[in-house]
Amino acid sequence: MTTCVDSSATNRSSYIISLTNLKNITTDTTKRTATFGAGWDLIDLVPRLRQDNLSVANLGTERVQNFIGAFTTGTHGTGRHIGNLATQVIGFRAVDANGSITIANETQKPELLDAFRISLGALGIITEVTIKVEPLTYLKRTTEVYNSSSNLTEMYTSIQKLYEQHDRMMVWGPHMTWNDSNSTWVIEPQMSVTYWEPTNITNVNNCSSNYCANGCGHCLRNYSCYDEASDAVSTPPAGVCNRFFYAEIEHFFPMENFVSAAVNYTEFQRSLNMTGYNNQNMIYELRFVKGDQTWMSPVNTYNLTHNGSGDVTFAVIEIDWYMEYNDFPTLWFYQSLAEKFIPRFGRWYNARPHWGKMSWFRADFANFIYPKLDKFLQLQGEWDPNCQFVNRFLVDHFNITRCRSIWNSGK
Repeated sequence: MTTCVDSSATNRSSYIISLTNLKNITTDTTKRTATFGAGWDLIDLVPRLRQDNLSVANLGTERVQNFIGAFTTGTHGTGRHIGNLATQVIGFRAVDANGSITIANETQKPELLDAFRISLGALGIITEVTIKVEPLTYLKRTTEVYNSSSNLTEMYTSIQKLYEQHDRMMVWGPHMTWNDSNSTWVIEPQMSVTYWEPTNITNVNNCSSNYCANGCGHCLRNYSCYDEASDAVSTPPAGVCNRFFYAEIEHFFPMENFVSAAVNYTEFQRSLNMTGYNNQNMIYELRFVKGDQTWMSPVNTYNLTHNGSGDVTFAVIEIDWYMEYNDFPTLWFYQSLAEKFIPRFGRWYNARPHWGKMSWFRADFANFIYPKLDKFLQLQGEWDPNCQFVNRFLVDHFNITRCRSIWNSGK
């Protein structure tokens, strides 16, 4: 346990608790479950499960996070029938602010699962989790190069048609380059589409050494590779090669809004005045995630007219702004740009920001996209009556008035 880095934020004593040593793990190959402590990072968990011929059902592009930190903030991969990491969780052990321990699973206090799956650290400390796992499987990953187009409706409609052909697909693009002479973003002529499909080829493992993530490697080319599912869909820390400043938003909205939203997001972004900053590239990444019933999930289906079955796919638009060199004024400027999207498009497209990326909204919008927010806050008050787990971000986003006094600014 260490003290908080920013001791000026509050007059209270603040601490950061490390759970690194909680490395217990048991697996059940018959029930296809794994139970493990909060100290497991994905980079270590994946090979440990592989020893028992098991695999995590879904991963994000990178596997650099702690597993509990990843699922409680809504980390996801891509696939129209694949949920975020939190949907794999079927049980947990947690400690509340008073030190009381609660165990919840599908038979014991199951009502807590939808609250805790994405709990943002606000409800308590999850010390152990049980997840659904899969038998070791192999995937073929195929990347194909497609032409971009200045006709945005045509381009995004063609992407939607590709989505309809593949269960598990991601689009790396469109990408744009800043033209300093006329202060405009120019769409690059090509983009790449990656899709995954089951394969019987199990003796070739070349995706992990040939993976396109975060600008690593030569990505804009046609190629295929084969690997165990975890290595086919995600890259370990060694494959993450970005070491410079950039700003990033990622918004989820029902698939029925995809073409219109993608066109308007792109047109709006290109209309913003970005002259005077060291802009370099603007990167779009497009993914697809199955909806769920987790209270604070960005792909919750509670406010949809066709809510109930959960068989809803959300499109995901990620926009990254890259600069030529690390520069704080440009970084703060990019953050100010990121604030503009939800006020403009949030209610129009039922758009929800990723919890782990730049996010700005207030309680009125939170109640719109998270209809279970009142229940979540009621539970938060029960588990954390003295505001020991919340942070300024959550207080502002959810208007947790009872906790505002703990901050020195008093706002």
